Amino acid sequence: MEDKTLELESRRKIYEAVKKVPGIHFREINRRLEISLGVIEYHLRYLEQHELIVSKQEGRYKRYYVEGKLGSKDKQLMSLLRQQMPRRILMHLLLHPKATQKRLRKELKISASTLSFHISKLLDAELIITHKVGRKHGYKVVDSDVVSKALIRYQEGFVDEVVDDFVDTWMEIHP
Repeated sequence: MEDKTLELESRRKIYEAVKKVPGIHFREINRRLEISLGVIEYHLRYLEQHELIVSKQEGRYKRYYVEGKLGSKDKQLMSLLRQQMPRRILMHLLLHPKATQKRLRKELKISASTLSFHISKLLDAELIITHKVGRKHGYKVVDSDVVSKALIRYQEGFVDEVVDDFVDTWMEIHP
């Protein structure tokens, strides 16, 4: 069924984009493929109706995944990795376990309120945990293998040189 459903070139390109970049959203598909919005909308709906992809509304974005490839926890991880600041926080914590709020604010050059907002999302998703570092609070990634492997596996899908630098550094540290 998949072969016949993907006969049209534009539909196949859209499906491949979703497969290559799990958690991609509508406008990102448009930017990457330069296919008109109406055509993308039509084919996304068609692919969902034929159960090749599934969509999930996450905040203000509707994100797309290949059906049956990722579980709900993986979709949640990919959704957060698609957001620049949660992704950067996770990468920093992978390379600097137990970093404090002060260090994160300084290294990422963000305000305390912005950091708190994103830390709350990562804590709610159970991707990080908090712990005491002396009298301060530190954070660390719960399952560094899962997060690092997702960043490495889908590296091409992130249009962010910071991810490339992270993957290079991670591979040097963890050959």
